[in-house]
Amino acid sequence: MAKDKNIRKTSNRRKKIPPGHSRGKIVVYVLIILLAAFLVSMVIMITREDPQEIYKKNSNIRVEVLNGCGENRLAIKITNLLRKQGFNVVKIGNTDQQNFEETIVIERGDMDMENAKYFAKRIGCKKIGKDVDPALYLEVTLIVGKDYKKLFSDVEKEF
Repeated sequence: MAKDKNIRKTSNRRKKIPPGHSRGKIVVYVLIILLAAFLVSMVIMITREDPQEIYKKNSNIRVEVLNGCGENRLAIKITNLLRKQGFNVVKIGNTDQQNFEETIVIERGDMDMENAKYFAKRIGCKKIGKDVDPALYLEVTLIVGKDYKKLFSDVEKEF
């Protein structure tokens, strides 16, 4: 029986962790981090918008640009910026009143305002209105207000 007690005592002792075992944990943690980074990059790639698709979609939107703040040649400058993004600007002009404080996007072709919402999102405009008129052959009218520098920061580089 004395031998049994000795056997039990030795079996209750903790075994020392071999030196290579802690390296194994480090390797597992590194692999988990790499897997997480890979998954994040895959999500970004899947949700990212293709620039060619954006340009193609932009080209299907006919836009009228109206200067509503009285700044000289502003409608032409904004038109150049919009065309660089692929928008189909078909008409340029001035509004009758030149005192628009804020830029506004007006839907002209769709009762659901899908074109205006898309266009406003692309240029960063918060103000959207609706005045559907199929006779105009437009999807969107942009009235540029005095806040145009917030939406079109590169406008001063034109001309």
